[in-house]
Parts: sequence; structure tokens; C-alpha cells
Amino acid sequence: MTNTVRSVRIIRVPTSDWFLLFVFLSVGCASLLPPERRVYPKNPVTLPEGMDIHQWIETKKNQYLERFWSDQVGESEYKFNYIRKNLTSFGSYVSCSAMIRNSSLKQLELYNLVSMVNYADYTKFMRKGGDLGPMNEKERTEILLPCIEEFLEPPQPKE
Repeated sequence: MTNTVRSVRIIRVPTSDWFLLFVFLSVGCASLLPPERRVYPKNPVTLPEGMDIHQWIETKKNQYLERFWSDQVGESEYKFNYIRKNLTSFGSYVSCSAMIRNSSLKQLELYNLVSMVNYADYTKFMRKGGDLGPMNEKERTEILLPCIEEFLEPPQPKE
């Protein structure tokens, strides 16, 4: 039987450094904004005349073709993902996702809004990771809300 000696190295960290490490880990790990800040500020959204939520979703599918996906998750509730058409200044696409439901017969409510900066071309089937957001109010204002606003634009007549 062979005796094995293992070496154990003890590292001493001053108490003040533990505090800094704790603060760094606490602050460095950001999270999404709280749910009340991830709702569309202009809720409710009025449906076009004569449309219900299902017809409106179909209209959006036709309007955005390859840049819009949705799943029905309830009788009058959907989850959608929309990818902006234009690249960002650093060569990525911004997408936004949300839950949408009827708040009344003629109005919709968008909630649980999330944005993502994708590192891939949406026109290809290659999907790479991205940065999920918004992590702060600036990202909400500069990334998420413009994406939602673009998605909500009515279809434009073809020129």
C-alpha cells in the first residue's frame, strides 16, 4: 500500500478584501429590471378597427415575415419575438420579446418585455448567444422601447 501525500495550500485573504470580493460579486452580477419596469409604458395598445388579437398577430407575421415569431400561450395571449431590421453600429441585431394579451375587447397589453442584442444574422439559421436585457433604465430607453415601438408600427403600403 502506497502512502500518498497531498499538498494543501491555504491562502489568507485579509478581511477587507473579502468585503470587496463580496461587493464585486453582488454588484457585478446584474439582472433584468424588475417586472413593473418591463411593461410597455403606453399600455393599452388599441387594436386596428375590426381586428381581434389573433388577426393582429397574423398581420404582424405578414408584415415582418422572417423577423417575427409568435406562440399562442393562452386563449387571448401570445409570446412574440421581433428582430429589428437594421444592424446596430457594432454589427449586431436587436430583438425584443414580450407577452401580449387582451386587456379589453379592443385593446392589448404588452408585458414582460425583454431585449436581446444578437451576435448573428437573423436571415441565417445560425443562432448565437446574445446579451439579455434591459439591465438598467438606459438600456430600457435606448434598446428595448425603440424595438417595441418599431414592432408596433402599422404596415406601410408598398411603394
